[in-house]
Amino acid sequence: MQIEFGPYHIRTHELDQKLTVQVTSPLGEVHMTEDDHSANAFPNGIRYQIENPTEQPEAKGLKKYSFGEYTFILGIDYAGELYLFHSVKLSVGKKVIDGKPTLNLAFLKDPKA
Repeated sequence: MQIEFGPYHIRTHELDQKLTVQVTSPLGEVHMTEDDHSANAFPNGIRYQIENPTEQPEAKGLKKYSFGEYTFILGIDYAGELYLFHSVKLSVGKKVIDGKPTLNLAFLKDPKA
């Protein structure tokens, strides 16, 4: 499924009890940061920023999206950065698919004894 949120295109795919999320934009290359220590940083937030955008993205209020059991919230701040907020009950993995940074969200599992 593909979502258009402002100038950001969010492609999601659910497979093997994981949700894969990939963010792109026609305005430029998108970079993902998880360990941002700015005033806007949240422990369960991922920041996406367009490198040298051809135009400045406008701020956009928060909106919730659900895919099966997975839910996340998107918002664009006044700097034009996209924030994806996920449940603290999810583990987050990063990898590169087709040359683009991609998130894998999965529910935390209790270890078996």
